Amino acid sequence: MSDISMKRKHGLDEAEVRERIEKVADKISDRIGGSWDWDGDEAVCVARGAKARVGYTDEEVSMDVSLPMLLRPMRGKLEAKIAEYFDRYFT
Repeated sequence: MSDISMKRKHGLDEAEVRERIEKVADKISDRIGGSWDWDGDEAVCVARGAKARVGYTDEEVSMDVSLPMLLRPMRGKLEAKIAEYFDRYFT
């Protein structure tokens, strides 16, 4: 089960949605550390025990983040930042 989960609709072509996901993944990896890479149609970031997956379909972008106990007190701040990134790149 994810600690943070969100979805946004998009009307973008595949190249554009992947480019925007890369921007979001860069922001998230900057925030929690570590790095990210593509795993099929999902960008995956693993750092300090946290794992974030950003995936897409033709109509929707979704993200799931699992946090280790150490980062759970920061859940609210991380969720707010991720929502900000999603709003910036997918609305």
